[in-house]
Amino acid sequence: MIYTYEASDQYGKIIEGEYDAQDRDSVVEYLARKDMIPVSIQEKGLAGDTKKKGIVLFETITAVDRILLVRNLAATVRSGLTIIEALNILIGDTTKELMRTILNDAKNNLKSGQPLSATFTTYKKYFPVIFVGMIKAGEASGRLEETLNELGRHLSREYNLLRKVRSALAYPVILLVASVGVITLMLIFVLPRLVKVFKQSNAELPLPTQILMSISGAVTYSITLDLILLGVVVWFFIFFRKTDAGQRFFMWAFMRMPFVRELVHKVALVRFTRTLGSLIGSGTHIIEALELAADSVGNIYYKNAIVASIVQIKNGVPLSKALEQYPVLFPHFLIGLVSVGERTGTLQHVMETFADFYDEEVDHTLKDLTTFLEPMLLLMMGLVIGTIALSILLPIYRLVGNFV
Repeated sequence: MIYTYEASDQYGKIIEGEYDAQDRDSVVEYLARKDMIPVSIQEKGLAGDTKKKGIVLFETITAVDRILLVRNLAATVRSGLTIIEALNILIGDTTKELMRTILNDAKNNLKSGQPLSATFTTYKKYFPVIFVGMIKAGEASGRLEETLNELGRHLSREYNLLRKVRSALAYPVILLVASVGVITLMLIFVLPRLVKVFKQSNAELPLPTQILMSISGAVTYSITLDLILLGVVVWFFIFFRKTDAGQRFFMWAFMRMPFVRELVHKVALVRFTRTLGSLIGSGTHIIEALELAADSVGNIYYKNAIVASIVQIKNGVPLSKALEQYPVLFPHFLIGLVSVGERTGTLQHVMETFADFYDEEVDHTLKDLTTFLEPMLLLMMGLVIGTIALSILLPIYRLVGNFV
C-alpha cells in the first residue's frame, strides 16, 4: 500500500514523499531510520490526501469553525474521553471536507506519537499562532482541558471584537461605494450623451460643466484603460493590502487619520493584552507569550515595539519598563497595571482586566466614529452629486433661454 507522508528532518525542514509499506507503523519505522519525525501520514488517495488534490481548494476554516472545534474538543475531553476518541466524534460530526482532513491528520499523528499541536502547525494557514501556541502550552503543562476552555473564550472575544468593528463600519462603506457607483454611472452613461448636445449648440459652457466634461472624456476614453485601472484598484485593496509593504502602508495611513487612529490603537491594545493574558494563563513562558502576541496583534507598529521589548526583557529589563519606552503606543494606565502585575504575580489578571476595559472603550469609539462618518459621507455624497447635477442643468437652462 502506498502512503504519503510529511516529516521533519533534523534541521526542522518539512519533507514530503511516498513510501510503499504494509501499514502506518512501517512508515514510522522507515522515517525513524532516516532520523525524521513524522508530521502527517496518509494512505494515498484517501480523504487525508485531498488537500493535495485540490478537492477542498475553495474551502477554508473560518473563525466560527475554530471556535466550535475548540469548544467541542474541550467538552468531549471534559467528559472523560481520550483525544483520539474526541477526534473520532468530531470527524463524524463535521460537514466540511477540509476540517475532516485536518482532524483525520490530527488523529493519525497522535497514533504516531505526535502531539496535537503538530498537526495545527502543519495547517498554519488556517490556525493562527496563538491557537497553536496555547495548545502546545496546554500539552506541555498537562492542562489541555483548561487551556482549550481558555482558548475558546479567547477566540470568541476576538471574533466578537472584529465583528463589532466590521458591523459598525459596514454602513459607511456601503454609502461610500454607492456614491462612487452613482458618480461613475453618470460620468459613463449620462454625460457623454449630453456632451454631444452641448457641442452642437456652440454655447459657452460654465467652468464646472467643462471640468465635468473633461473628467467624463477621460473616463470614457478607453475601456481597456478603465479595466486596467479597475484591476489595479482591486489588486491594491485586496492583494497588496496583505503584503508586508501593504500592511505598513495602510497602517501608516490609519495611524494618521484623526478619528480612525484612536480606534486602531484601542483594537491593537485589546488584542495584545488579551492574547498575552491568555497565553500566560495557559502556562506559556513570558518570552514565548510576547513573541506570539507580537504575531497576533495585527499592527506592524505594535509588533515592532513588542519585538524590541522582548530583546530588553531577555537582558533583564521588566516588561513595564520595556513598554514604557513607547508612550505613543502603550498608555500610562497600562504601564502602571503591568508594573503592579509584575510585583504581585497577577500579570494574567491585569492583562485580562485591561482587555475587558478597553473592549468597552472600542464600543464607545466605534459609536463616535460612525456618528461622525455617516453624516459626513451623506453630506459629501450630496455635494458631489449636487455639483454634477448643477453642472448638467446650467447649460441646459442656457440652451432653453436661447430658444425663448
